[in-house]
Amino acid sequence: MEMQQNLQWLLERMNTKEFRALSDRLEQIVSSFLTYDLHFMRVTGVLDENDELGENEYDEDEAFEFIYDAFLSDHPNESDDDMVIASLLNRYMELQAEYL
Repeated sequence: MEMQQNLQWLLERMNTKEFRALSDRLEQIVSSFLTYDLHFMRVTGVLDENDELGENEYDEDEAFEFIYDAFLSDHPNESDDDMVIASLLNRYMELQAEYL
């Protein structure tokens, strides 16, 4: 499955020392980021109904905010780690751009 390959590629490149506090949940968090990112692309028309390239451009700033807000909304107990989550999301965005 494409998403699973993407997830594994991202995880292999994450700096585990930097995100040590999240190591036991890293795969779950990055998987959530992928899911939210895909949803963002569908909602904003970057991807069409067939998940093919849509008419709109991908806005990294909007995507970051969307993914970050969605993650914290779905995981309210993560507020103590919100800066680490933001840093991880930033790394995700860099790596995802490289992957694509």
